[in-house]
Amino acid sequence: MAERNMIILTGMSGAGKTSALKFLEDFGFFCVDNVPPAVFRDLYEILKRGEMDNLAVVIDVRAISKFGKAETLIDEIKKSQSNLGDVAVKIIFLDADDEIIGYRYGKTRRAHPLMKDYSLLEAIRKEREMMKPLMEIADEVINTSNMDMKEMYERLLDAIKKELHEIPPIRVIIESFSYTNGIPQDANLVFDVRFLPNPYYISGLSELTGKDAKVSAFLEKFERLGEYFSAIKKICDITVEEFGLSGRNQIKIAVGCTGGKHRSVYIAEKLYRAMQDESRNVTLRHRELQRI
Repeated sequence: MAERNMIILTGMSGAGKTSALKFLEDFGFFCVDNVPPAVFRDLYEILKRGEMDNLAVVIDVRAISKFGKAETLIDEIKKSQSNLGDVAVKIIFLDADDEIIGYRYGKTRRAHPLMKDYSLLEAIRKEREMMKPLMEIADEVINTSNMDMKEMYERLLDAIKKELHEIPPIRVIIESFSYTNGIPQDANLVFDVRFLPNPYYISGLSELTGKDAKVSAFLEKFERLGEYFSAIKKICDITVEEFGLSGRNQIKIAVGCTGGKHRSVYIAEKLYRAMQDESRNVTLRHRELQRI
């Protein structure tokens, strides 16, 4: 395996290159969009000198229509790197059927890059003609016509596995919070534990937090706690697993109660301990305790 890797992401407009580039960025690639061919050569030289390990660049019809053909330069670099062995270059071409591309542009109401001179259908056909040489030298051609985002990410991950030294584990953030101060806006899962008995109203517990043994002992007397915790743990496990398969590199699980000091802290701590394993990078935060 080469020490450094360059992914050239190219293909049809509307086939998913922007989403694919974000996916590669999540996996540690330094990403550059809409690269002119001349700058592409400079980026390759920077990579070859070892100033970065993994580089992903997008070369699409925007650069080609302005600066000319790119396939000759790319083919030249691929041939030169084959003699060096320290840089691996892979071309991934994202494609989609013409009618699908037309539908996607109609749905988003964005203008195709070539629509200044052509109708949408003509622009798609012209782009396909311009991009054909790149498609012919591509290492991977992925047609996203009938793929949802998860399927596309799985296909991309399969395409770049050899270029990854390791697949980083999905990052799981567990955060307790107070409903009084609002739900964390970036939460993927939110659990409301205000149905649990509130230690705030119990003498000797009010000034403690969910991290204290006395508060834990009090909450564990709730008859259905075990049943409830098993249920949310299963939901979290399934969600984290499926998010990881979809290419996501982070998920936030938020647990809330009234004050964010007792019940939510206790459940978040318990969930944090239960979700730690070798395949996860789990972080625990107590939003309201940080303010005390």
